[in-house]
Amino acid sequence: MQARTLAKLAAVLFALPISSLTAQGCTTGTFWQRDALPAIPSSIPTAVSVIQGMCEGESAGIVFEMPANMPVQKITKVVAPWGAAFGASGFQAALDLEVYDGVSFSGQNVNMGQLVFSLTQNANQNMQVSSHGLNELDTSVYNIIVGAQPPVGGVRRFAICFRMDLNFHPTGSCATGWPANFFTDNTQAPSFPFTCNPNITPTGTSIIQITGQGWRDAALASVTGIPLCPIYYAGVWAIRCCSEDAFPATFTSYGAGCATSIGTPQLLNAALPRLGTTMITNVTNMPIGLGLMITGVSNQSSSLGFLPLDLGPFGMPTCFLRTSMELTDGLLTFGTTGSWSLNIPNQVALLGSQFYQQAFVFEPGLNTFGGAMSDAAEWQIGN
Repeated sequence: MQARTLAKLAAVLFALPISSLTAQGCTTGTFWQRDALPAIPSSIPTAVSVIQGMCEGESAGIVFEMPANMPVQKITKVVAPWGAAFGASGFQAALDLEVYDGVSFSGQNVNMGQLVFSLTQNANQNMQVSSHGLNELDTSVYNIIVGAQPPVGGVRRFAICFRMDLNFHPTGSCATGWPANFFTDNTQAPSFPFTCNPNITPTGTSIIQITGQGWRDAALASVTGIPLCPIYYAGVWAIRCCSEDAFPATFTSYGAGCATSIGTPQLLNAALPRLGTTMITNVTNMPIGLGLMITGVSNQSSSLGFLPLDLGPFGMPTCFLRTSMELTDGLLTFGTTGSWSLNIPNQVALLGSQFYQQAFVFEPGLNTFGGAMSDAAEWQIGN
């Protein structure tokens, strides 16, 4: 969006059917959208504004604000709007996806925080988009984490941005404008006197990276002293994304235990391991109410050898050790059920940490060793 192009590059308004490569929305997790277009596109023509002044190398983005109590999120899908004059189909472009965490504003300037992902840098790929519609990209395999940076002014923000690497429209250029480009949800042509309507183009929402300037709030940006809104830019980018909790607290059983005289001991989750809380594991089928809880950091190897380890040679036939043994605690019992607990510190660095557990249950005379093993469980510390 360079100075020499301003005379040519007013926001062009079209009533267009918006199609998508696949269905919009999110099957699970949270759907993030700040534009006013339908969440799920239809064949009914929908007014949008194609912003023809965005050049190759420049970027469009949306800043999302996270609720205060929302856990750290993993971005699972992104949506890039790519439109063409008169709704023409088949015009393509190659985009880089960039995700920033910890975004803040200072007037028209945008402080982008930490770049946590770039499709070209981290995956050596680009996103292929075509007109006219909302193009989707599955990002669930990239482990893109947002919300981990400290709040700025009490607010956690992240930005989903698309950098135009190549625009394949045959007649467009940065000097004259690109008939195929990013589009916004704007439905109103500018009228005199030309003032930026905050209801149409709110501040702190849409951002653009302008050659020679850097990142700017689209509602406040100017080129050579001329405000872009409302003549050269209006509305909200139709950029969207999906997310899910990045580090859910989980409990997963694995591996069979071996039987006591009253049944096979089993680990049961009573309270998941979340930051700042107490996790609780119960153990069933304890014949004499005496046992040990073994907690480790690996289910592949231990000080006794590779896992699972056959305990038959140690006097426990049909029993297996399934976790390493970094920590061993006694079990507090209630009849034939034991209970073990651990306070989880409220430290963000622990999010996503995994560990493994298995209980040993005493029963003299059951076998040479005098006891049995429960099944095992894998835990993950979450929010």
